Amino acid sequence: MVKIIVDALLVYFSFILAYYLRFSAEAGFFPVERVGFRNYSETLLLIVVLWLAIFRLIGLYDEKRSGDFIDDIATLLLAVLVSAFTLLGFLFLYRGLWFSRLVIINAAAISFLLLMAQRGIVRFFKRWTLSLGMGIKRILIIGAGEMGQTLALKLKTDKALGGSPIGFLDDDAAKRNKKYHEVPVLGEISNAKQIIKTENINEIVFATTSLPYRKILDIITECEVLNVSFKIVPGILELIASRVNIEEMGGIPLITVTEIGLTGFNAFMKRMVDIISSAALLVILSPVFLLITILIKIDSRGPVFFKQERVGKDGRLFGMFKFRSMIRNAEEMIPALQELSETEGHIFKIKEDPRMTRVGKWLRRLSIDEWPQLLNVFKGDMSLIGPRPPLPREVEKYSPWHKKRLRVAPGISGLWQVSGRSLLPFEDMVRLDIYYIENWSLWLDTKILFRTIPVVITGFGAY
Repeated sequence: MVKIIVDALLVYFSFILAYYLRFSAEAGFFPVERVGFRNYSETLLLIVVLWLAIFRLIGLYDEKRSGDFIDDIATLLLAVLVSAFTLLGFLFLYRGLWFSRLVIINAAAISFLLLMAQRGIVRFFKRWTLSLGMGIKRILIIGAGEMGQTLALKLKTDKALGGSPIGFLDDDAAKRNKKYHEVPVLGEISNAKQIIKTENINEIVFATTSLPYRKILDIITECEVLNVSFKIVPGILELIASRVNIEEMGGIPLITVTEIGLTGFNAFMKRMVDIISSAALLVILSPVFLLITILIKIDSRGPVFFKQERVGKDGRLFGMFKFRSMIRNAEEMIPALQELSETEGHIFKIKEDPRMTRVGKWLRRLSIDEWPQLLNVFKGDMSLIGPRPPLPREVEKYSPWHKKRLRVAPGISGLWQVSGRSLLPFEDMVRLDIYYIENWSLWLDTKILFRTIPVVITGFGAY
């Protein structure tokens, strides 16, 4: 409620500021007959209510939102634009409404900046209080496997997530009394009720997909009784839930799964965005490409570009371009270094890779080595946003459900890259890719693109 009141005041103030901007600073450029502010103030309250109603419809006040700042700002921008265009539409339909269009445009720009600043300040103070240990939830993780360990590591390293991992519960006897990232395994899953009480747990996270649904429901029931919140990491069936329909055949209900959304006109739109964006970026970045070319040639012998065979959409092979960041014949050294790989699953990565050149280390850290893939995007082998393009040797080890990530064109960036990159286990990467495929939209692509910027700047999870 406080958030809504603050937003109402900021929107109201934006229109007041927009009014004086229109009839003072802009009056010399766009002459217009001055309308008294009293006439505006009589309509302004109704406009503020309309805008707040649109904000709520778009989900700006949804408490179940992820809390990611980029997502919040993207939703805020959409809400302000829809509100402004709605008001402009009323002006077009009802000529008797004398509100200045420039006042609306000014108010939209000012309100977006004010609302964004307000959310940034609130987020800053929230992160500050969380860093002091205030308001942090005590979290119990069900499942001490790769997924649970990754979650515990993220919670421990990023206080802004608002949770502290107190311990794991796992039925695997080999994990009993062990610690992962300094978080202990407190016992078996059947002890959940007792652990919740003794450790003052605020939230439970189910980080395993191997637990029987009956046991999950039992723990959820206990959580509801003890007023403890819970979250579940989705499995493959939950990920495709958005495409599930119920049909009837002879009185028997049947579940059917529809085709993924990234086909037909949607695929055409995505391709058009890729062509226009990649062409523009190649022109803009051409001076930087020239500079990097010179640095690579000075630093080490070998070609400027590295072309590697990758697996694209529907298993089709293509040559993916990169700036060379390693010494020549680096691929031939992989068998000797295989056991040094620091990632789970079928991906080969070493944080301090001995094959890396001096310039290559910085190119890799800032993800600049990936920029030549804009050529692949323009050609149609790749997309700006999509799953990571795997190597043929990785695909050979895939389980059948892993191959679902090959249903769409691979991307330069994607959910995996903005969610931890090399810090995430392979299984989590595949789940993120499947989530992206199942929930694709141009809006989702835009949000991932915005989230890519801070990840690239900080180099989080890149090696």
